[in-house]
Amino acid sequence: MSVKKGLVPYGLVSPGFEAVYTGERSLGFVERTDGPSRLVADDSGNVMRTWSVWTWPGQEKDWDEEIEHINEMQRRLGPLDDETRKIRAHIGSLVPCDNGLPVTVDELLGAISKGRLGDRSFHNGCWMGSMWWDTKSTQPFESETMGTIYEVLMACLEGKPEESSLEKFPFAKGFIDRTYEWLGPVEGLTKLQKLMIERMLLPLDFFTWKNRDYAQVNRDCFEDGGRGFELDDEISELAGLPKIYPIHLREYKESLESISDPGKGELYTVCCHIASGVHGLSDCHHNMLRYFERWIYGIGTGRWGIPARKAGTERDRLEQLLFGYTLGLDKWLLGIPMHFLFLDLGYVDLGFDPKNEILRVYANLGQERTPVKIWLTACLWYNLCHNMHGGLLPFKGPWRSKHKDMVERASKQRISIREWMDSALQRREEGAYSSSK
Repeated sequence: MSVKKGLVPYGLVSPGFEAVYTGERSLGFVERTDGPSRLVADDSGNVMRTWSVWTWPGQEKDWDEEIEHINEMQRRLGPLDDETRKIRAHIGSLVPCDNGLPVTVDELLGAISKGRLGDRSFHNGCWMGSMWWDTKSTQPFESETMGTIYEVLMACLEGKPEESSLEKFPFAKGFIDRTYEWLGPVEGLTKLQKLMIERMLLPLDFFTWKNRDYAQVNRDCFEDGGRGFELDDEISELAGLPKIYPIHLREYKESLESISDPGKGELYTVCCHIASGVHGLSDCHHNMLRYFERWIYGIGTGRWGIPARKAGTERDRLEQLLFGYTLGLDKWLLGIPMHFLFLDLGYVDLGFDPKNEILRVYANLGQERTPVKIWLTACLWYNLCHNMHGGLLPFKGPWRSKHKDMVERASKQRISIREWMDSALQRREEGAYSSSK
């Protein structure tokens, strides 16, 4: 019997999950977890990879009543065709901290409207993306950009004049000027600064696509026994700092609090940020290039944060995008014409105008409202609202939303992004109450 590949038959998949055959066959296969997915075998030994399409955290134990309601919508639809399953899986892989937002959202809106995603969709996040189709990048020239950053830094370290880099990369003048200003002449760099630069450059082979062996590069950069940990130990010993930890760990905060010298505290923060990478090797993160500039500034000055750079601009951009999209999705789900929404928004001050995103939602989704379109739209709304990696609303758990203040400000002006869900849950509760009587 030949092995199976491609999508698993829909009857073998539960709402909220998706699965593909891996192309392996093993009659004695033992189920196991593999990252956010699980490998299992059917009755014939064909191995399947199954995963939740509810992005981050994805674990069924963490599903709330909103997810259960949308899953029930899926159950009522009956068997889904492969294109619909593909759209749903792609909604699930979207992560708001990806550097492709908002074009990745617009692509999904178009796919929901047409009922087809296309052969090569945009990469839109780091949750089980494109499991049975090809993707393309939203970031043309990204590897070339990282290569330029590497060459400029090496030229600086080799004592080459700034003009040599400006002649080769005139389009990068701002970055080159800042790098040479912050680091200064190479003869003025200390041994500590040179070690910090080496630590910063460690993942560059991955980011420039010279070495895309994620496991190997990750081990070298961020695991015990790798060059990254060796450099961290050398840096902390030379600078008289506590052990260096990634900034998301409790040990980092505890060690930082133990440092009484403010200057050493800032230097320690710089070192720990560099040791964290871009959330590891997340070259899809919207902050990647700003991270590199902060590291260069921190190495040159010993301080964290660039005073000349306006803080919070990316947070504000994403906050406004997410609010506009979720507001538009919510009102489309309610069946409200966008024109009355625009009239109402003319009497409130949100601090920005969400009209562009609302227009994109309505123009893509159109007037036709089918059960499948409504369900897919609800899935997209939930992901943009509750994704713990940059979603608009506070996730139900230990993760804190960065956009809570803005949502509460809008709520005080009676602008809600969750009217549809609240009314759906209310009807569900009333139905359950009626049934119990």
